[in-house]
Parts: sequence; structure tokens; C-alpha cells
Amino acid sequence: MQDRQKKYIEQKLLIFSLSPLVVLLLYLNRHLDDNRLTSWNWAFAAVSPPLFTILLILVLGLAILLSGASFYESKRRLGLFVAAFFMSAAFWSEPEVIVDASRYFTQAKHLQLYGVQYWAGQWGREIFAWTDLPLIPFLYGLVFKFFGEQRIFIQVLNTVFYSFTVVLTFQLGKSLWDEDLGYWAGLLLLGFPYLYTQVPLMLVDVPTMFFFMLAVVSCFEALEKGGIGRIGLAAFALVLVFYAKYSTWMLLTLIPVMCVYFLLLRPAATLKRGALLALLALFFIGAIFLFYRDIFIPQLKFLFAYQKPGLKRWSESYVSTFIFQTHPFISAAAVISFLAAARKMDFKYIIVSFLVLLFLVLQVKRIRYTIPVFPMLALMAAYGIKELQNRALIKQVVFSVVGTSFVVAYLGFLPFLQTLGVQNLQAAGLYLNTLALTNVEVVNQTGENAVINPDINIPVLDIYTQKKVLYKAGSSGPETLEKTQKSPLRFTWEFPLPRYYRPQTEESVEGVVIISDDLSHLPPKDLEDTISRYPAKKFFRQSSNIFQHQTFVAVYHK
Repeated sequence: MQDRQKKYIEQKLLIFSLSPLVVLLLYLNRHLDDNRLTSWNWAFAAVSPPLFTILLILVLGLAILLSGASFYESKRRLGLFVAAFFMSAAFWSEPEVIVDASRYFTQAKHLQLYGVQYWAGQWGREIFAWTDLPLIPFLYGLVFKFFGEQRIFIQVLNTVFYSFTVVLTFQLGKSLWDEDLGYWAGLLLLGFPYLYTQVPLMLVDVPTMFFFMLAVVSCFEALEKGGIGRIGLAAFALVLVFYAKYSTWMLLTLIPVMCVYFLLLRPAATLKRGALLALLALFFIGAIFLFYRDIFIPQLKFLFAYQKPGLKRWSESYVSTFIFQTHPFISAAAVISFLAAARKMDFKYIIVSFLVLLFLVLQVKRIRYTIPVFPMLALMAAYGIKELQNRALIKQVVFSVVGTSFVVAYLGFLPFLQTLGVQNLQAAGLYLNTLALTNVEVVNQTGENAVINPDINIPVLDIYTQKKVLYKAGSSGPETLEKTQKSPLRFTWEFPLPRYYRPQTEESVEGVVIISDDLSHLPPKDLEDTISRYPAKKFFRQSSNIFQHQTFVAVYHK
């Protein structure tokens, strides 16, 4: 008995010791992280080692305490949802660091201003859609329509999506194996530091992850239990995920894999359920596709001509994605799970491992495309960690992963992202909200070697401010468009600013905002008289000097 207790204590101390050691190893080898947004090489350049170490030790100590308790497990779904919500809400102060947000914001604002009927008829036509699908911008537009055009409402929605994804991960693990494994998987989805940086952003990746998991869980339930209600819900979920993002079409190959699994168990019932599910889903998917065929077909052609070859140039290494941006314990446990599932001849394991293997085979190396697969990786990791057998040790590993990942994201990634030049647009927008003015004119000053179209800064600024933004839009010349054909930011040069930014003759300007990519630029001469009428001024000149594109903002007002 004493030997068993001694071994148990030694194992707990080993887990406690390995956790900070792994972080130290990642820090010492941070030059290997080639993530395009939250590379450890950038994020940990200015981190305070004492503060980071203290908080890390505290959360690892808390993991030991929680491993010996069970009070939080009485209502597991609620606990997972609440934990996910509040942990990700801690990142709401993050600025919009990816310019794609400008597209989703302008699409949503069109719905708010002109209504659902106009939006449905003009999305992808007058409303610029690039390679987007309509579901997420439509939902964002509804939020603006019913709650108001404020970024916080979108952040709450995305946080809810993320929190429900954690719950759905739990549900899938419970349905496939047992409640404990589902619970560990739900918790492990909180162990992806990169995910915390994506939840606050006005993008489609986190909502897409939710709709994909909703489709997987609902299809599993429909195929397993049947019932017209379950089949109808599953078909509806498939329609939603189909029109969330083009990359999810590949993810839906998992559904036939699930059908094969159930065919082996209950052939006749599965054929009926699967056929009805497929017919319902394909009917509504086809109806929507026919309505927007003049949009979708050119988009698909463009994706194959531009996006597919571009992925080879814009990729990130698996070392970055599965070691630095994912906790290494998760990846290690996922590898162990392969061996465990093979030993047990567990065919259900194929359902959670199929997409991860598919991504590896197809060499998908863009982390934003990998996000919807993270719940499956969490399930694989939970399967592997369960090999420990001892519940207390499992809980300590899981909570150590969650705590460490949160500290990495909160003290590493978040402060770094808040130092980027795009934060100047956030600060300027919030500053404008404090002023007693209604309309503000924006002027762009950008050099000849600009890497993005400066016009894209207008909707990004608009995301943060409640003031009416006015801008006399120009247009990119054919030479510029030719030079940017292979640019990952090509859409910014083809992006037409919406008409609601055009000043009307009766609108008076009460302030001027100048956005520049170079501090050496002086205000244009034709604006000198205008600026002289505004005695108050405020400058926002933060820069991390990490990225080629810089954004500096000057606000002039009375």
C-alpha cells in the first residue's frame, strides 16, 4: 500500500515538473515557431519571466488541487460552458489583427442598414463577398440588426459558439465512449492557446468549428437513434456547415465515414436513416446553391486558381501548429491514442482520427483551416490520456494543459497582439467614441510600396467607433491589381468600399482622421486648411515593427 502511494506521489510530482519544463523547452526553441500571427519568437520577446513563472506555478498547483476534488463535476456540461466562456472572454480586448474582418463587418453592416431582403438579393453581387460563404456574415448582420452595431455583441456570439463547441466535444466523446472521456476532451479543447486569440475576432473560423461539431454530433445521433426530428436537425446542421466556409466541404467527408461505421452495425436502419438525411440535406443545399450559382461557381473557380496554389506559399509548419500553438501534451497523447486504439481494435476511433489523418495526408498546413479539426484532436488526446487509468492523474494532466495554455495565451499572445500597429485603429475608434461629434472624415496616406490597400482600414476603424465614418474612396489602377495577383492580401486591392461611407452633400464633417503607414508623411497640403480648423489632436503611433505593414493614426477635432 505504501509503495503504491509513493508511486502515486512520484507520478504527480513528475507531471508537475514536466509541465514547466515543456514550456521552457518551447521558449528556448521558439525560433522554430513559424506561425504567421502568434509565433512564440515574437510573442515571448517582451514577456516578464518572473510574472509568467509565478502564474504558471500557481495554475499547476491549482491543477494538483483540482485533481483530488470532484465538486465541479456535478454539472459537467454547464461547467464546461461557463469555463470556456469566461476564459475566452478574458481576450475580448484583443484588436482585430486580421484584415479579413473588414469583409465580414461590411457584409454584416449591409444587412443592418438595408435589411434582410436587400442582403439576400445583393450578397455576393453589390455586397463584396470575395471567397466567403453567406452564413456567418448573415448571423453577424442579424446581431447588428437586433442588438446594435457594436463589436462586443459579435464577441459574445463567438464566445458562445466556442463554449458550445466545448460542450459538443464532450457530447461526442460521451456518445462514442463514455462521459469521462468526453469530459476530458471538452476540457482539453481549452488547452489550445491559439484558439483563445481567435475567439474575439470578427472572423468565421470559430463559428465554423461550432457548426461543424454540431453537424457531426447531430448526424451521429440521427444515424444511431433515428427519428424524424433528429434526422431533420442533422440535415439542417449539414446545410449550415456547408455554407459556413468552403474548407468545411472537405471536413464533411467524415459523415460518410460515420455512415459506414453504422452500416456495419445496423445495415437496414442505417440505409433508411442515411438516405433520408442525405436527401433532406442535399435538397436544401442545392436550393441555396442554385439561387447563388452566379456567385458560388466563379468563387470555386477562383479558389482553385488562386487559393489552392497560394496555400503552399502561406503555410505554417506542423511543428508550429501541433507543438507551439497546441499544448505538446495534447499532441503526444494523440499519438499514444493511435497505439491504444490499434491495440483495442476500436473502430469508433476512426471517427475522431479520420480528419486529422486526412489533413496530414493532404499536407494542410494553414492553422486557420485546421481550427475546425481541433475538437477531434482533443478527443484523440483524451483517448490517449485515459490510458493513465488513474482518474486523479488524468485530471492533473488535463488541468495542467488547460492552465498552461491559458497562461501562454494570456501573458504571451494577448500582450503581443496588443502591441501591433493595428491596435492604433482600435485606440482611435474608442477615442472617437468619447468625443461630442457625429461625422468624421478619414484620409489615407500610404506610400507607393504599400502591401495592403489602405482603403481596407476604413471598415476596420468603423468596427470600433460609433461615429459615422466618411471617406472619398479611390480605386486601384490596373498596374496595382496586376502586381497583387499572387498576394495573400489581394482582396484588399479588389475590395470596393461600400456606398454608406460616401459623404452626402448635407453631411457636415466634425473631425478628420488621417491614417498613414509612415510617420514621416506630412498631412496633405489640401488638408492643411481643414486641419487648422481643429485645434485638438490625438496621435496613435504604436508599432511592434514585426510586420511590413504599419498603421498610424492621427485624429483632429474641435
